[in-house]
Amino acid sequence: MRLPADRSVKPPGGVASSYNAGMKVSRLLSALLLCCAVTVIALELLARSPQAAPAPELALPAGISRLVLVVHGSQDSDNPQFPAIVERLAQGTGPDTIVRYVDWSPWSDLRLRAGATASRIGAGLGARLAAEQPGLGEVLLVMHSAGAWMGDALCEQLRVKALQPVRVDMVFLDAFQIRGFTDWSNGSRHHGRCADFALSLLNTDDPAPATNWPLRQAFNVDVTAHPGRAGFERNGHYWPVEYFLRFMTQAEWLQAEFSHEELPRGEMIMAPAGPPTLP
Repeated sequence: MRLPADRSVKPPGGVASSYNAGMKVSRLLSALLLCCAVTVIALELLARSPQAAPAPELALPAGISRLVLVVHGSQDSDNPQFPAIVERLAQGTGPDTIVRYVDWSPWSDLRLRAGATASRIGAGLGARLAAEQPGLGEVLLVMHSAGAWMGDALCEQLRVKALQPVRVDMVFLDAFQIRGFTDWSNGSRHHGRCADFALSLLNTDDPAPATNWPLRQAFNVDVTAHPGRAGFERNGHYWPVEYFLRFMTQAEWLQAEFSHEELPRGEMIMAPAGPPTLP
């Protein structure tokens, strides 16, 4: 017997149309998800790739024993708070201490790559200090926002390459904590890990992303509600810088030697209403 040419059962026109529309939506969503995934991966790789930034010249004399470095954040090299801090620190230190401002612009201006670039610059500075300053015994790093990524990179180079042990203290001022594009708490976990002592001054209600969490490798002081902020006109991301400038650039603070035995890593306190006191 001969079979009819076509014995397949075709769905009604409305069902077929719905099926085809569903397949188109599914393919479109798959394409969008793939596009999003590729974009996120590309941004992650880009954000973790430092710019080819050289280590800034510090014009240091030979034979220094103590060095203080003040580091700005992204797109902030002309912030007048930093020259004021440098001037105050220079007045509060002895003749054996050199204070320098680390201006890493224009490399700091590309925010997406600022953290990775700061790490590269910090490593370069650390290697240079180890090679050129064999008598260096102490380094204090005061770092704002994305500049925070300079600290541990510099410290780790000193640990490996310095001819003698170097004490490294770090002060983080509202530290930027994103590494790459997706790891928003990396700095919270790792900033200060290399330091002999690390202090974090943080503000918790400002619009700067990933700066509002305490650091696990530092002793943290929350300055958000300090009464002195009442007359401060800039946004809260710059209040820890101002707090440090007003209250912690005096000689007694610079000459004190702090320890994580008395001020444990990861602990946080609220800043007292008046000027801070030495522990």
